[in-house]
Amino acid sequence: MVPRKYTCYYTAQPVKVDGKLDDKAWLDAPWSENFGDIVSGVSAPERQFTRFKMVWDSNYCYIAACLSESHLWGTLHRHDDTIYHDNDFEVFVDPDGDGLDYDELEINVLGTVMDLRMPKPYNQGGKADLSWDFKGLKSAVLVYGTVDHPADTDSRWTVELAIPWKSFTHGGLPKNGAVWRFNFSRVEWPLSVEKGTYTKQKNQQTGKVYPEKNWTWSPQGAVNMHIPQKWGYVRFVRRNPPAVVPEFWVWSVAHRDWNTQKWQSELEKLKDVGITGLLLKADTATLHKVALLAVCYGIQVHAWYITMNNPKAPAAWLSVNEQGKSLAEQKAYVDYYKFMCPGLPAVRQYLKQQMSKLMAVKGISGIHFDYIRYVDVILPKKLQPKYHLKQKDIMPPFDYGYHPYMRSMFRAKYGRDPLSLSDPLHDTAWLHFRLKVLDSTVIQLRNQIEKQGLKTSAAVFPTPSMSRRMVRQDWDSWHLNYYFPMAYHNYYGKKYAWLKKVSSVDKKAVGDSSKVFIGLFLPALKKSHQMTKAMKAAFKGGADGVAFFRLGVLDESMLKQIADFQKKRNRAGRKMKE
Repeated sequence: MVPRKYTCYYTAQPVKVDGKLDDKAWLDAPWSENFGDIVSGVSAPERQFTRFKMVWDSNYCYIAACLSESHLWGTLHRHDDTIYHDNDFEVFVDPDGDGLDYDELEINVLGTVMDLRMPKPYNQGGKADLSWDFKGLKSAVLVYGTVDHPADTDSRWTVELAIPWKSFTHGGLPKNGAVWRFNFSRVEWPLSVEKGTYTKQKNQQTGKVYPEKNWTWSPQGAVNMHIPQKWGYVRFVRRNPPAVVPEFWVWSVAHRDWNTQKWQSELEKLKDVGITGLLLKADTATLHKVALLAVCYGIQVHAWYITMNNPKAPAAWLSVNEQGKSLAEQKAYVDYYKFMCPGLPAVRQYLKQQMSKLMAVKGISGIHFDYIRYVDVILPKKLQPKYHLKQKDIMPPFDYGYHPYMRSMFRAKYGRDPLSLSDPLHDTAWLHFRLKVLDSTVIQLRNQIEKQGLKTSAAVFPTPSMSRRMVRQDWDSWHLNYYFPMAYHNYYGKKYAWLKKVSSVDKKAVGDSSKVFIGLFLPALKKSHQMTKAMKAAFKGGADGVAFFRLGVLDESMLKQIADFQKKRNRAGRKMKE
């Protein structure tokens, strides 16, 4: 068996060792493979799913690990207790790779550490030196569940370590490109419950405790971690990790009735089919909670934020139509349409404050704008009958952007009130002005967010030309990281081939500087193979990926189609490389 390899990237971001794994330093750091059987390397089952990731800076080697566990249990509390007598996570490291004078660290779910130095392996007569310590070690454990409480079902535990370079036996800051030998192990004892407490299972015939199960990153070929030549290789590179961009996304609301176990179950399903981007509309506490859960599955969480439509906005902030009617006094289509005027300083300040609150949520990877537009000037073809409308052209009740402040801004620039124009509904200067006011608001928010190292994205109408005509949205001028065109073909009475065309048009509009993920409306894709046809069309048009609206609608048939589609794409990709 060939030892595994891992690339450890440099970080300039601070790491707070608290077990949460929500610092920016961890966001793009790659996860290792799932651990496997210590002898054969056969992958661990989902209930023991285990991975690590690493980053480094000039002072520390940082290690994070996520260990799935339905029964959290630990008994040892003293430093240098024999930690592998509990379930544990273990680190083995030999900086110079000679198989001698190597270091070991073990930690249990209680956060108790045993660290030691081995002058040589046990099979060569080596003895553990427990007087040796990783001096200056920082360590933390976070549990998702309750320790030593058999009455409930737990979720996982996470480990975070910061090991000073000077504390390694053959320590010192690695040079760029240096390769050290590492391995990682997980010890798992079979447990039973007696009198309401966990105890190690015993063989009823012999009365002896069953042996522990060992899962490792790089297989050892024997039940023996002390064969250093079998350990994996970790290469330290002095550059940031490559950005990880999900291909498959899903929108989701907060689902306030979902507990941690339910969220974990849903995230596991997403991970299993390759959906690794989650656009989540939720309060900051829920965003943080889900981001902490998602990190172990390699799922990025972006805060989904309803931007210009704000039902709680003061009446003075609301948009006004060509007839002079504010959304505070006359509805447009639906009662909840309360679009704010994008040019008002108070509105811009409010939005900046909301962005600051979202940016403070540790663990999210970006902020996703929705309803970042004006009121619909023209509805999609198939929605018009619902409101007893035939909108072949612009209608005054649905042409918004005439807030007194917007009119004063236009008058200051052009010397005329837009209402005095001969045809304000179709005047190109007035249309262009409104587009640019919204552009300016978006760009201010974009700069604020990206300055903090987060990604920006937006849910937009299918193509730039459709967006400008239908909702006064000039999105191909925003230069965001990602765009999610809501190409809901059923709204427009289109076939799947239309998705290919939309993808092609949008990719040409934004070029290589931004990613395009075609939004698919799941209620219109419930029949056999409809999902597959839609995904195929989007990718054929050149889309960088797809996004599904929304999580609560994804059923088992759809999940299977996504998984099968990804497998075919991966096989095709491998053949092209060959």
